[in-house]
Amino acid sequence: MKRHPSQSVLRQILDEPGAVPEPDRTHAASCASCRRHSEAMAADAAVAAAALTGANEAVDPVPALRRLRSAETGVVPPKPTLADLLRTGVQLAGRRTLRAGAILTVVVASMGALVATGVASDIIKIFQPESFVAVPIDITSLGTLPDLSGYGSVRVLQSPQGDMASSLAGAAQSSGLHLLTPGKLPSEIKGDPAFHVLSAGSASFTFSKAAASASADKFGKPLPALPATLDGSSLTLNGGPVVIETVGSQSSLGPFSVPKSGASGTAADNAHHGLLGGLGGIPQLVIVQMKAPVLYSDGPSVAQYEDALLSMPGVPASLASQVRALGDLSSTLPIPIPKSLASAHAADINGAPGLVIGDTTGIASGVVWQSHGLVYGVAGSLTDRQVVAIARSMH
Repeated sequence: MKRHPSQSVLRQILDEPGAVPEPDRTHAASCASCRRHSEAMAADAAVAAAALTGANEAVDPVPALRRLRSAETGVVPPKPTLADLLRTGVQLAGRRTLRAGAILTVVVASMGALVATGVASDIIKIFQPESFVAVPIDITSLGTLPDLSGYGSVRVLQSPQGDMASSLAGAAQSSGLHLLTPGKLPSEIKGDPAFHVLSAGSASFTFSKAAASASADKFGKPLPALPATLDGSSLTLNGGPVVIETVGSQSSLGPFSVPKSGASGTAADNAHHGLLGGLGGIPQLVIVQMKAPVLYSDGPSVAQYEDALLSMPGVPASLASQVRALGDLSSTLPIPIPKSLASAHAADINGAPGLVIGDTTGIASGVVWQSHGLVYGVAGSLTDRQVVAIARSMH
């Protein structure tokens, strides 16, 4: 059975049909399922364009998106996949200055996989990251990966709230975390630091055999045998608070801003203090400090979930074999690294095992490690040696 083009390819057919291979365009035009996805994308784009045309005021996207979805009648636009986000980063990299921002976006997105959220009371802890390992993947295979909604239902129990802090001490007081400060920064990192605080939150995932079977049907394959206890079981992810420190700015690539609380935060203020740096641009340096996320289960073990999800149709065999080769995942978090965009290697960060993620051209790098129940990350438009030096200087 021919594989459907990914959502990002369907979107590209709408925007740049000449850049999409003829077989994909032919399939999308003749396949009823792909046409429905394309029509949903086109309708969503038309609504967004109409809503934004002539807008003179800053728009808070979160409530706007909720209102848009609540007004829809039966149209559920496909969710953007990680492949969509990475492909967008690559498309932005036409010029060297934007390529640095795109690669940094990949690095921060990889670190963002660690930002988890929740509370748990009568369930058991099955995972807490103590170390991190890179899993090289082919970026084209990401388009075949279903999101969690293909296996069950996701529910946000408590949404993290974002706020600004005027100093590291203020961020520490607001978050309740013991925060570290870096030593002397490289001379090319210029500007005052900005501090962003995200409160703790929680989310749960409930596995559904029926949903997983429907996803398998889309690939024309049967659902593999699953443990009886898996259907209806739930995972709860608990993490945060998170403190994100940004320094400097390269160029404006989008409105990644966290609005200030209260009436005193003006649109200009919020634009200047974007989550990813001044003027909503990509920062030169990002330092993340957060409470280590914890995953809880109401029954099945992490090994049972691992075996089930990795055996699902749509999961590339090469990715599944790499993850299985890692052994016990109860304390090791695999981080997917696109082969064509980044590389990774291990580094010692003051006695703790760290994972260094770098652009293959050396334009941007990041490092992540865990120590005393906190996860730390340093990323920027720097070399891998520079980010490791900054990480080791934190005290």
